[in-house]
Amino acid sequence: MLNEIDGVVCPEPEGAFYAYPSVKALLGKEIRGRRPRNSVELAALILEEAEVAVVPGEAFGTPGYLRLSYALGDEDLVEGVSRVQKLLAEARD
Repeated sequence: MLNEIDGVVCPEPEGAFYAYPSVKALLGKEIRGRRPRNSVELAALILEEAEVAVVPGEAFGTPGYLRLSYALGDEDLVEGVSRVQKLLAEARD
């Protein structure tokens, strides 16, 4: 589902309980009147607007990425990713 979002590139997780997609193509784009310059700002926007908690890559030394845990039920996972997808679909230059 994450790779269906324009501007998101997510490799297949291998043995982890989280996905670690690149969101570099979304940085600087306008999303609901804001232009996140880094993944810290994008993570805050996602939390505020989609009510989904993600961890910015800066916390792991990899700016431009987000860490999304999927250690939860399938329905919750689909709901959370759907919210993020809907929000990020609004990204404009």
